[in-house]
Amino acid sequence: MEDNFMKLCPLLLALCVVPLYADGPMPFPQDKFDQGLWWLYQAQYDKAYSAVEQFTQDHPDDPAGYFYLAAIDWWHLAQDMEYDLPEVSQRFSENYEKTIAVSRKEYEQAKTQHEKALACFYAGGAEGLRGRRLITLGDWVSAYFAGRRGYRLLRRAIRYDPELYDAYMGLGIYDYYTDTLPRVQRVLASLFIHGNKKRGLEELQLAIDKGKHVHVEGRMFLLEIYTYEEHEPEKALPIAEELVKEYPNSPVMSLAEITALYQMHRWDDVIRESNNFLMKSINETPYFPKRGEMPALYLLGISHFWGKFDLDGAMKYFEEILDAPDDGSRWVTYAYLRRGQIEDLRGWRDKAVSDYKEVLNRKDSWGSHREARASLQTPFH
Repeated sequence: MEDNFMKLCPLLLALCVVPLYADGPMPFPQDKFDQGLWWLYQAQYDKAYSAVEQFTQDHPDDPAGYFYLAAIDWWHLAQDMEYDLPEVSQRFSENYEKTIAVSRKEYEQAKTQHEKALACFYAGGAEGLRGRRLITLGDWVSAYFAGRRGYRLLRRAIRYDPELYDAYMGLGIYDYYTDTLPRVQRVLASLFIHGNKKRGLEELQLAIDKGKHVHVEGRMFLLEIYTYEEHEPEKALPIAEELVKEYPNSPVMSLAEITALYQMHRWDDVIRESNNFLMKSINETPYFPKRGEMPALYLLGISHFWGKFDLDGAMKYFEEILDAPDDGSRWVTYAYLRRGQIEDLRGWRDKAVSDYKEVLNRKDSWGSHREARASLQTPFH
């Protein structure tokens, strides 16, 4: 049985390119722009935004700053998708529009092919960000229009400057995912741009090998692809381990490593690393937030449930989640769902039904409603 607890929404994921500098364990940078990028991968969104906002104030005619502000907001919205964040959402829209406007102005005033390429690159990246945001909102048609605009802009950037290898990042991910979509989504995609899985992987690898600023982002997408699309988590794990080594204080990278171990069914390793993650979250070790306890507890619960078939051990972790204050988190939704399944296995049907109904009263997260309805119809076994 598979659990998609960490799966990202996998379409148009990278028409936006979020370049990060990763030449090894990185010291805290002095430049304001680089500071923002550094903070982003520590999941410190307010600090990241503040640093890049200073960059835009110092460089108001550079679209890069507005693009990164939009990228930071997108990451924040994607990671906290179950929460209402109207201010962040509004700010994202404003920075997207600002990126497009400033990129257009830069393109019109460009004196070299390279300057035109950069203008297209950031505009294309902004369209990709918008496409990714629209997908999370369920607006597939608008997302495809944004994706088409982004794809064409990135292709134009490559024509202006064939050595702008960072642009191959977005092209590669788009080509890959539009060739590996579920059938209905693929039919919709075919109305616009045809992807090519093989070409997409080649473009992605080219960006990682020769691009200036996509070493981290590119590897994260490869990790995603190997883990969930190609079903080769053994290829994902070394990538995750590299990222953890380069960003040892990043909860994002730590969860990526645990995810790869989880997909490989290395339950003892998952339990060990999840306990480490839990302790760091409890102690609020930089940069692990207190609410990181929730995914850690869920990982421990699911590892005992599906990995060890230790129902008592699993129940303990799920109930620990449910005993905590309910902040609307998806982890609470999953805890109700898994506890209900354990109750079904124990023959406690009335309790299980109550938990499944609770899942349906909450926001649907990655198929939680589908699973709950199925278990209401037929007891989990």
